[in-house]
Amino acid sequence: MRVDYEISEQALEAVVLCALKGIEGVRALEAVPRSLADVFRRGRPVRLELTPEGLVVDLLLAVPYGVAIPELAARVQQEVDEALFLATGRRARAVNVTVGQVVPEEDHAQAG
Repeated sequence: MRVDYEISEQALEAVVLCALKGIEGVRALEAVPRSLADVFRRGRPVRLELTPEGLVVDLLLAVPYGVAIPELAARVQQEVDEALFLATGRRARAVNVTVGQVVPEEDHAQAG
């Protein structure tokens, strides 16, 4: 039996944000919009693009000062890809991580 279904972009974003919540020291960072177009496109910490090759995820994150950013970014990529695979049965083509802010630990704890 074939089952047809669609998964909304909002649902996929929720999967990604839930995956991020499981990683200590990471939080999604709301980008400050530079134009009206940014308000609708780039002001979000999670952007998704469905390409013929698969799903591309762009993340804008804040991390605490002192964390090893390369290792944390690799963990984020792995966790997000795994969460999307469990939810959809498909791997992400790319999970692009941008660290937009490094925050002192006490500020990060209050904001997260």
